[in-house]
Parts: sequence; structure tokens; C-alpha cells
Amino acid sequence: MAAARGFAAEYGTDPDFNVLVQRVVVTGDRAAAVRELAPHAPHLDEEELLDLPTLLVGTVTEIAEQLWRGRERFGFGYVTVLEPAMEAFAPVIAELRGGEPAEGHGAP
Repeated sequence: MAAARGFAAEYGTDPDFNVLVQRVVVTGDRAAAVRELAPHAPHLDEEELLDLPTLLVGTVTEIAEQLWRGRERFGFGYVTVLEPAMEAFAPVIAELRGGEPAEGHGAP
């Protein structure tokens, strides 16, 4: 992300970054859900999978918090989810709109 921002700065622009989320899994058991997904990324351990900005796994609140962290860490201005995940993602949107971010996070 730093490299992209550096290249954009050379042209006097401040890009708005987007993340394309590949999977949304709303669950109370993040570890179990990630274990099911692990065969798709055998080179990553459980913690690395949970840290991917393109994989949202957890309760609605955990996913919202992950998105706040992604905004802070990577500068994502907006998120795109694939059509099959839209229904699962809808409560996360409501959480983001209705809730205050955790301390240290900026406004959406």
C-alpha cells in the first residue's frame, strides 16, 4: 500500500483504495470456519488467514472491527463483496452504520 501511495503522490493524487472481499462467513466460531477454508490456502496458518483483508470471518461485530482495522492499516476507503456474500454482509453494514468505531478507529 505504501508503494501505491508513493507512486500516486508523484502524480499529486491521493487514491481511494478498495478491497474486494472474497469470502464472508458470519459465525461465532472463527477458528472452525477458518479450518474449513485452510485447504484453499495451505501456505497460511490460522492467524494469517484471519488477518487477510479479503477474508471476513467472525461475528458481525468482529467483522466490523476487522474492517475498521483494515481501514486504519491499509487505508481502504470502501469494500466490495461478491454477490454470494451480500446477504451475509448486510448485518455488517448495519453494524458499521449504527455503531461507533472502537477507540482509535476513524469514522467510516
